[in-house]
Amino acid sequence: MHKVNVMKLVLLLMFNSVFYSSANAGSTDSPAESAHVPFMGSLTDLPPTIQNYPLERLSERVYVVIGPHDWPNKKAKGFMNNPAAILTDDGFVIVDPGSSADVGRGFLEKLKCVSAKPVVAVFNTHLHGDHFLGNQGIRDAYPGVPIYAHQRTIERLQAGEAQEWFERFNSMTEGALANTRIALPDRALKGGEVMKMGGVTLKIHHPRHAHSDTDIMIEVVEDKLMFMGDISMNKFMPYSAMPQDASFKGTADALKAAIDNAAIEVYVPGHGNPENKTSMAIQIRFTEDLLASIKKYYSQGMQAHEMTALVEKDLQAYRNWDHFDELGKVISHAYVEVEQDNF
Repeated sequence: MHKVNVMKLVLLLMFNSVFYSSANAGSTDSPAESAHVPFMGSLTDLPPTIQNYPLERLSERVYVVIGPHDWPNKKAKGFMNNPAAILTDDGFVIVDPGSSADVGRGFLEKLKCVSAKPVVAVFNTHLHGDHFLGNQGIRDAYPGVPIYAHQRTIERLQAGEAQEWFERFNSMTEGALANTRIALPDRALKGGEVMKMGGVTLKIHHPRHAHSDTDIMIEVVEDKLMFMGDISMNKFMPYSAMPQDASFKGTADALKAAIDNAAIEVYVPGHGNPENKTSMAIQIRFTEDLLASIKKYYSQGMQAHEMTALVEKDLQAYRNWDHFDELGKVISHAYVEVEQDNF
């Protein structure tokens, strides 16, 4: 046996041993319900989109795979977000199953290591492709599962943006989404709902216009945890993917509202590692620093392209964030917001 294969087998056995023991800790399932599905293959049998990313337990009921910070690409089959699940008494509630059917299927395989319970619901936090294109991977396994999203998400996706996102991701991944079909959310939310699912209370928050005008934040009351969608991106240049969709001030306001919720201790961002109130505050400071810098040069009569290098210099404290090199296009769209506020 080649040395590399031996190493793969050793890593696989170590991963299974550590993960199964941590996943079992504190489990309240009956023996039949908590039966794990053992993985019997090699590392290469795991879905390639998430094979190098472990399923992490964030709280009593919440599990997440922290995805890569790359833009969609062929190797990862578009995988770039943080697919998550809430284990309720009735089954799993999945939040943002990813950017392709393969990502959704791969996430389901990881959940089998936690419980054999079914998926009872899916939530999409907003309309961007890396959060809803994985729906099909769940629907194929559970055809009748309801998929929840804000009503504005459903409206925009039905109006043609779903196909646009599919084509954008399929192009960026060089056809890796060829086996993905669009499965649209079908249960509309407005914000303000309090939903009971399998003994777990979910509060739905809609901040109007933040990362987009379609955002929801999902509060898991019993676990003192909130899913932020892309309103929060930990050490990841916010707005850089679709700055034209964002309200910069609205995003800061949504982050502030989430921090001010005294019941929440853990925040799950759409990209990057889980957060607390301190790391969330850093994101607010970035947006405030960005807008203040642009406003300073705007008041001197500069256009967006003229101030880009100066704003980048002002924001050097954030230079180690992923995709900082794309700050230029963020500045151009934030400039429009500053300009509107000064008319």
